[in-house]
Amino acid sequence: MTEELKSEGRCIYCNQMFSQKEIGKHLAKHLVEMEKKDADKTMNFYYHIEVQVAELFLHLLVRGDATMKKIDDFLREIWLECCGHMSEFGHKNFRISKRDRVEDIFAPRVKIFHDYDFGSTTRVFLKGLKSYRFSLKGSIILLSRNEPLKLLCNMCKKNPAVNLCATCSWEEDAFYCEACSGKHAKVCEDFADYSSMPVVNSPRMGVCGYMGGSIDLERDGGY
Repeated sequence: MTEELKSEGRCIYCNQMFSQKEIGKHLAKHLVEMEKKDADKTMNFYYHIEVQVAELFLHLLVRGDATMKKIDDFLREIWLECCGHMSEFGHKNFRISKRDRVEDIFAPRVKIFHDYDFGSTTRVFLKGLKSYRFSLKGSIILLSRNEPLKLLCNMCKKNPAVNLCATCSWEEDAFYCEACSGKHAKVCEDFADYSSMPVVNSPRMGVCGYMGGSIDLERDGGY
């Protein structure tokens, strides 16, 4: 991924688009107003958590008494799951178990990491932003996700990329549109055989057997 890529996401509440740097602060304004209006006695703590790696991001609202396993499952479903690999959370100063509760791990500005697959590892970072009290249903709410990045074909330089060559990507950018995928297959036996991977909106793109997520399918592929 290059610095020229524009990363932005849509707010779940007002449907407006904001940059990667702006979306967190914007969502916080909605959450503060929602908390003021929510006076239900059955309110629970929810934590606003940012998940990020390079230009890819998620903003989640996670119930405090949910376990870290809930977040692990969500990350697998939206970004990571390919072959049932093992995973873990980590922090430089303390141990994290998937049985730990979200409210016991996240405080404002606490940053941890999540590793999926201990062979071809995909690492993402999670940061606690702020906690709120709501009478909501559900353990995890997806507040925003980056829109598919505008990856262009490296051969024709003009059409949206739909495939990635997992073999050639080790040495150079290897994104191809539909037409140029056929051309690349003629010069790369691996691509024609097994190394053609779909362009997807995930940090796991092109790794192992990852073919895409199972939730938020509208924003799961290329642009």
